Amino acid sequence: MRATTILSIFAGAAAAQNVSEESVSFGKHFAVLNLDLINAIVTPIASTKSGKKWIDNTANWIDAVHSLDSRPLNIFTRIYFSNDRKPEVKPGSPFSELVEGITTEDDNSTQIYPDFNVDQGSGDLVLRKTRYYAGDGNALEEILRSQKIKTVVLSGVRTSGVILSTVYRLFDLDYKM
Repeated sequence: MRATTILSIFAGAAAAQNVSEESVSFGKHFAVLNLDLINAIVTPIASTKSGKKWIDNTANWIDAVHSLDSRPLNIFTRIYFSNDRKPEVKPGSPFSELVEGITTEDDNSTQIYPDFNVDQGSGDLVLRKTRYYAGDGNALEEILRSQKIKTVVLSGVRTSGVILSTVYRLFDLDYKM
């Protein structure tokens, strides 16, 4: 399956509107970065009509990435902390208030939503992050460099924080977004 065909499969989403087979190419060295597809964010919208449609479209997107003949690096991120005291976050800071209920790796609210197929047996990665930026507190930048990634395709749910801060940072590091 060609990378441009992914967009046809994901046609119901805003990112794929008005895109033709000939107009999109991610190149040969690209990665897909799936941001914050976690229970705490997805579960509250799962019972709405638009939420269900978004979940279905996102699940189709992930499955389409998995079905590519030349499978790209597929990375998921989840936010969680080393322990319940959250040593990665300054107490009383604005960010600490946003992550008040999030704890450690075992916290169910930070697990990838079950409708989204994470295929770690075939190379999907799940990285911990500790801030909005997808590369905070993990080896994301090292992984992208070592795999000679030139383009990063983003998928996620929090455009006002996570996606924007990730786009700006990776763009500053000379990745095509």
